[in-house]
Amino acid sequence: MAKLAPERSKQPDTPGYWARRPITYCGSEYDRGQALELAGGTNDERLIRLGYLAELDPKAELSVCAECGAAFTGPGERTGHGNTRHRPHTERSPLDEDRADEREERLLDEIAPLYVDHAAGRR
Repeated sequence: MAKLAPERSKQPDTPGYWARRPITYCGSEYDRGQALELAGGTNDERLIRLGYLAELDPKAELSVCAECGAAFTGPGERTGHGNTRHRPHTERSPLDEDRADEREERLLDEIAPLYVDHAAGRR
């Protein structure tokens, strides 16, 4: 895979999927907008059907994190990842932490709703 510049770059071997929501997949954590390859797990189809993962356009221009090299669908997603993973965090009370989690969940429900109507699907 070619090394990408920290800004937006075309990647010849573009990963096939991206995380619509933060997710732990095969023991690794992925942030919203992060590109990944599927490992062929038993739940891959279910994760796509429910909306946790989406297919990535093969011609997509990806933004790469200068800290860790992870590729993202856009600079906003890359910045969110950097703020979450690579910046120091301030101590918050449990109540403030709960409020922040609730705000994030509401935002995710607006911008990347899960496909709950597809939950029954094939088993």
